[in-house]
Amino acid sequence: MEKNISSSLTVFANFFIDNEERLQRMKDSYRSFEKIQPREWIINIRGKLKLETGEFLKKEIGDKVKIFYLNSTFGWSYDSKKIFINISGEYVLNWIEDHILLAPPKILLNCIKEMDKYNVDQLWYSWFLPTVLSPFDQIEKMNQGSYITCRKIGNLECAKLREFRKKNGNFNDFCIVSAQSIMKKSFFQKVLYSNKPYFKRYPRKTPYDFEKRSKDNVSKEIIHAIPNEELFVSIDDDLHNPGYSLISRGLYENRMSRIELKISENPPLPLRKKIKKIIPKFLLPFILKLIGYSYRTLYTINVIWNK
Repeated sequence: MEKNISSSLTVFANFFIDNEERLQRMKDSYRSFEKIQPREWIINIRGKLKLETGEFLKKEIGDKVKIFYLNSTFGWSYDSKKIFINISGEYVLNWIEDHILLAPPKILLNCIKEMDKYNVDQLWYSWFLPTVLSPFDQIEKMNQGSYITCRKIGNLECAKLREFRKKNGNFNDFCIVSAQSIMKKSFFQKVLYSNKPYFKRYPRKTPYDFEKRSKDNVSKEIIHAIPNEELFVSIDDDLHNPGYSLISRGLYENRMSRIELKISENPPLPLRKKIKKIIPKFLLPFILKLIGYSYRTLYTINVIWNK
């Protein structure tokens, strides 16, 4: 008897809905993949419009959704761990509310079926871009399915990918665990409960340190998969690839630009703005990097102090 993959899937989210534009994007994202009919929806909502968002999801989903309104001073990771205990599915789709499913829902479910078949830890469901995916061609395929391609990635493979990137002029570390992923529950738990990076990159109130870079060594080995065709697409983020996002493709109404939305939710740091005005251009990269490390130090102290 074939396994019902929908009944094995939990949709998880801990998002910040603070304005009407963000709320509308969340609604559009939800409607794009609601037909996959997962086992359950475990959702934590923060922001000024959290109650309105919760009411919408309760009305749409009914008994299958559990809504929380946690926004502790301990941050995103702490609150996410609090609601994690409610997950009963074998697989977790980490829902990012500004990505929309373009592929038929059946294709997404078939991808998850092959995750189960090939014992995959994580499947990246968005950022179907050559700049993101082509470096993985340097790694031997473990399994090639009809819907996904799998590779085993450990420390040696990560080192190989870093070397490949250096040869192409990119000396930055790369993301090996993406927020836009469907994960085996056990792997999702490993990532969520990891203290890495020890030297924090972002404020604890944000979800961004959930993503891991290769040097974070969050797992000795990851069975990693990418879809064979595009699934979700970002509404407004081109990820340095002009023309990628839905707005850039003309497939989503541009009610508010990415920059406008970003500024409304996260106003620029005053110190950075002042420095950009007074520091000579040739010194600016060095000074901004120094400021970045200073902020990371503060973020790290903040997490340690408030444990």
